[in-house]
Amino acid sequence: MPRKPEFSGVAPDRSPRPRGAAGAPRMRPASRFPRSLRAARVLPALAALALASGCVQNTDELYAQALERYAAAGLMRTETAPADAPFTNADLARDFERIAFHMEFEESEDLIQNSTPVTLVKWDGPIRWKLMGDGARAEDFASYRGYIARLSRLTGLEFIETEGEPDILLVIATPAMRAAILKEIDAAKDSTRQPLMREWARNDLYPCVGQVTRARKGGKWRNSAKIVIKSETRGVLRESCIHEELAQTLGLLNDDGEARPSIFNDDQEFALLTVHDELLLRILYDPRLKAGMTAEQGMPIVRRIIDEIGPGPRLDGRAAPPPPVPAGDMEG
Repeated sequence: MPRKPEFSGVAPDRSPRPRGAAGAPRMRPASRFPRSLRAARVLPALAALALASGCVQNTDELYAQALERYAAAGLMRTETAPADAPFTNADLARDFERIAFHMEFEESEDLIQNSTPVTLVKWDGPIRWKLMGDGARAEDFASYRGYIARLSRLTGLEFIETEGEPDILLVIATPAMRAAILKEIDAAKDSTRQPLMREWARNDLYPCVGQVTRARKGGKWRNSAKIVIKSETRGVLRESCIHEELAQTLGLLNDDGEARPSIFNDDQEFALLTVHDELLLRILYDPRLKAGMTAEQGMPIVRRIIDEIGPGPRLDGRAAPPPPVPAGDMEG
């Protein structure tokens, strides 16, 4: 999803947020049958960097200098459970509603960023995935295989790497390949113009994007997805593209400025999937939640799940059950 940090060389304010803050942002009515759900990582700081630095000659240098500045500002952190970012059950409930029941772009042929309600997106296994592109390297295959194994453990989904037609297509593309993709998109005469994919192919502010397409067939949702990454990404930026885009493709579609510690946030503070984000995935793939549920239908179930697996305090006001007594401490 687009991330838009206020980048000035100083890390963003991280004072503790109110616990269990209420009040979701005002949204438009949900589209009941969305066709295309879009996600992207955007680095707006690159624009200022490009203007300020006359020595930047290409995209490689642009991304490298941006990462240096993010690191200096304490951004793109790689901790999974940072001690300075605690969260509660109430935080998880708010974050799940805003991230899983909204998408960041309107459904239109133009690229319009506007948080919009959607029904719940989930996948059924097995999910066939394929990594390709003239910029894909051996280490990319290793990174994806390891990360997909982690996502499988969290969600219970079965993932199968394939050489055939995939459900999730992952492309790492050089400038030459992107030019060919852009030419193909511009030649399209209908809704396949894909505004987000077009923006990624032509605009260096978009290192990576993802797009999920879903359709109702035989009373069930059927999903397919494409994730595209620029070959010039390196290091933690490349890894963050892998982490965020694939997790969002699975149904965590939106970003929210209060989600912390999380990759589903525009502020770029965290680069890789955190414990908070793992819990969001576990909640999403609990079998009690069904694809196509609205927030009104799903959130009461979500709150019960969070009370079972969250850090506390409980949302229902009940005391947490005491820990089990070790067998050796029991009398008799």
